[in-house]
Amino acid sequence: MRLRRISKRAAAMVATMIAAVALPLAAQAPAQAAPNGATGAAAWTPEIYPLFSGEQVWRDIPSKDRDWWLRWCSEASGIACVSVGQGDGKHSVFHLFKCDTRSLSNFIDALAVRNNQTGGAVVHFWGPNHHRYMPASYNTIYTVPDHVTYDFNRLDIC
Repeated sequence: MRLRRISKRAAAMVATMIAAVALPLAAQAPAQAAPNGATGAAAWTPEIYPLFSGEQVWRDIPSKDRDWWLRWCSEASGIACVSVGQGDGKHSVFHLFKCDTRSLSNFIDALAVRNNQTGGAVVHFWGPNHHRYMPASYNTIYTVPDHVTYDFNRLDIC
């Protein structure tokens, strides 16, 4: 009888210890977007680092409005605007003008660029296996295949 009571207590302690370890770990796990029935994919957040003072990003731009946002974003001379997919049928549009090299994260699909910089400035994306140069051209929206976009980890506008 006494042995049964000890084994029940031991089992209860083990269960309590597992819960004490597992629950905080589950709470720390990164949140993941649930699949969207319309697109069938989870969303992600593209980032360009650093964004300098005066530069900005607009999120959740619908696919049908992407080109309009790129044109609107880059209307002023000296601006380069970059749009990249978020995986949910929407895009992030980045308004950039400072000549510098930046790091990219979550650049996975639907990359489009409108370069309205002056003085022959070029938008240059690169990664381990691919690179793309996009010269200034007021009326051109450049697009990049997804498998190439996925490779990019750096951006230089200058």
